[in-house]
Amino acid sequence: MPASSRQRFLIGIAIAGFLVATLDSAHADQPGKPRYQERWVYCSTNLQVDRSVQETIARIIRAKNAGYTTMLLADYKLQILDRVPDFYFRNVEKVRQAADRAGIELVPAVFPIGYSNGLLSHDPNLAEGLPVVDQPFVIRRRKDAPGLEAVLDTSDSPRLPNGDLEKARGDRFEGLAFQDNPGVATFADRQVAHHGKVSCRIEPAGNGQPRESTNSRLMVRVRVRPRTAYRLSCWARTQDLGPAGAFRMLALGSGGRQLTFQEGWLGPNEEWKKIETVFNSLDQTEVNLYLGLWETGPGKLWLDEIRIDEVPLINVLRRPGCPISVRSVDGRTTYREGADFEPVVDRALGTVPWAGEYEFDHPGARVLIRSGSKLREGDRLQVSWYHPVITVGSQVMCCLSEPKVEELLLDQARRVNQLFRPRTFFMSHDEIRVANGCRACRDRGLTPGQLLAENTRRCVRILQSVNPGARVVVWSDMFDPHHNAIDHYYLVNGTLHGSWEGLPKDVIVANWNRGHARESLRFFERRGHRQIIAGYYDADDLSNFRDWDAAAQGLTQVLGFMYTTWSHRYDQLEAYGSAIAASRR
Repeated sequence: MPASSRQRFLIGIAIAGFLVATLDSAHADQPGKPRYQERWVYCSTNLQVDRSVQETIARIIRAKNAGYTTMLLADYKLQILDRVPDFYFRNVEKVRQAADRAGIELVPAVFPIGYSNGLLSHDPNLAEGLPVVDQPFVIRRRKDAPGLEAVLDTSDSPRLPNGDLEKARGDRFEGLAFQDNPGVATFADRQVAHHGKVSCRIEPAGNGQPRESTNSRLMVRVRVRPRTAYRLSCWARTQDLGPAGAFRMLALGSGGRQLTFQEGWLGPNEEWKKIETVFNSLDQTEVNLYLGLWETGPGKLWLDEIRIDEVPLINVLRRPGCPISVRSVDGRTTYREGADFEPVVDRALGTVPWAGEYEFDHPGARVLIRSGSKLREGDRLQVSWYHPVITVGSQVMCCLSEPKVEELLLDQARRVNQLFRPRTFFMSHDEIRVANGCRACRDRGLTPGQLLAENTRRCVRILQSVNPGARVVVWSDMFDPHHNAIDHYYLVNGTLHGSWEGLPKDVIVANWNRGHARESLRFFERRGHRQIIAGYYDADDLSNFRDWDAAAQGLTQVLGFMYTTWSHRYDQLEAYGSAIAASRR
């Protein structure tokens, strides 16, 4: 190219660049056009695994090429940095260097307030507890050694009528409150059973006859003792069952109040498998137990041996906010731990299959009577205690009031800050499904919303103390009255209203309330918060982005958009990158 032509070409490029910059600047001042200056990628990973390190680095390169600026790094190991091997830190350094080369900001996720299992691996007693009040025990001779032991008195425990499903007239089982579509989708199977001669076969396709409902369930009504832990269990088998998650076991109280929140037990083809969920009856005296399918799909499900049992001191929590009490039946005498009976400890609490994980399939703690105690064989006692509750898979929530929780959060903040020296932290307050159940919380006389607001203020102060000037971002849902900051959310005891008062104005909100996107975005903007739209959630196209983009029109404090995937789907990464970038023009 001749020199003069080259000069004109370069001058043209310069002018074009100036015009683009000018238009972009003018564009930023137009309130109707969100800029999405920050383009985030959510990355859940395990940097202790070499393959994950390589995948994360490759994702960083892809993100850079697709126009992203920031990666949110969610790694469980950031909650247990005191016990990871030395090579973990070398792996983190590899990822940091790759991000630096690509010009991608790494934002570490901290403070698992909601999905607290990693935090609880340091001390499983810090789980939020629900109370069991005055559970009946009776003193018996020990079977394994000389001496006495207080054991659960099951004489008044609930019994399910026809729980073994052996009694059926045709395809209709006796003793049930109701049965969906007997002889059409639910059948008495006398050829296949786990125990005895009969099971319930649920076959949504059935025999092609008209159905009364799309559900295929059994329901039994049973009286329970208030504030008691119960285990609902059954045996199940599947054959080509779909869709995933169609099977559920539910305990519902009066007004349809849900007491159980676990899911994901069964695959499409399972041999006989025992499944169970543990719930607290709260203030209920009667519950409806549902088992079956909530969606019509292919395949078959067999159910057998449905049971409900009281849970005796399994996963008993021991901390100041979760005291144990052993009293006489008349309530006049309180017996002393260490004097009348040995210390009550469940050594399997929060350790199976590893630290921070909870299950109820073990013997639990024992109340062993000490020599010299006035307690005698046959004496009846009332035992009150606290237990954690598992929701949605294996999720367990920490207590919002125990001081040691704050100590662990401070320790995590210091370790993560030393490792990353980040410009931004991301607080993982999210889907807090249990709160204000233990004495540590209830004795303070605050609502769950006030407890969460106070915890949030403390968390922000911790981050500011370890890294002054660093930005703080948090998920939106627990501070959003259009989402989860509501009354009686899951097993939260009370209202979460006002939780948003704990968010300082400079905290950035990662908003994922797609169902009420417009209202939610406006709520946080009115409160003075800048926002990152946390969209996508494993869609097959750009519809999620388009919905959010439309909802954000007219708002001035939307900083960016996050490509958010829970199932490690990054096939739409480039398409979203192009759409986010195009929205700026």
